[in-house]
Amino acid sequence: MRITGGFLKNQSLMTPKGKTTRPTSEKLRMSVFNIAQSHIENSRFLDLYAGSGAMGIEALSRGASESTFIEKDRSALKALRENLAHHDLSPLATLLPGDVLILLKKLKGKTFDLIYVDPPYEKGLQEKTLHLIDKFHLLHIGGLLFIEESSHTALEIPPLNNIEFQKRRKVGSTSLYQFIGKL
Repeated sequence: MRITGGFLKNQSLMTPKGKTTRPTSEKLRMSVFNIAQSHIENSRFLDLYAGSGAMGIEALSRGASESTFIEKDRSALKALRENLAHHDLSPLATLLPGDVLILLKKLKGKTFDLIYVDPPYEKGLQEKTLHLIDKFHLLHIGGLLFIEESSHTALEIPPLNNIEFQKRRKVGSTSLYQFIGKL
């Protein structure tokens, strides 16, 4: 796997061993960052269910000022730490090892300009995570939130107060849901 843009373009990333994580495809990463290109510079990026950290590292490569990563899988955490160290990004990164649904509460009071959510498919984690992001006001007004889901499963969007659904796109065998932070 490689970084698709920014000052680290074409640099490789380590991926976790085993089959417990599913790396976000290069095509999907490029789609997300093409959509969010006007929001990236100096942004605060939140990478949930981060895996190897590809999304948050890509954001840093493209000009984000900081990335926060949450991941609980040991193999993924090892790859993520190695990727951050190898590319000298540790000073720009906050790594929170553990369960996203528990750790989101610790982020209450912080806001992010860009949030990427990519939990294991078909476990209902997308909806629970979206609800908590909304409840804790983690998405900045005008900020973008993306949720990755299998195109074979429809995301059940819960009632939201601070986030508005914008669009669903199909990219290969994946659906990408886009939201925006609202007043």
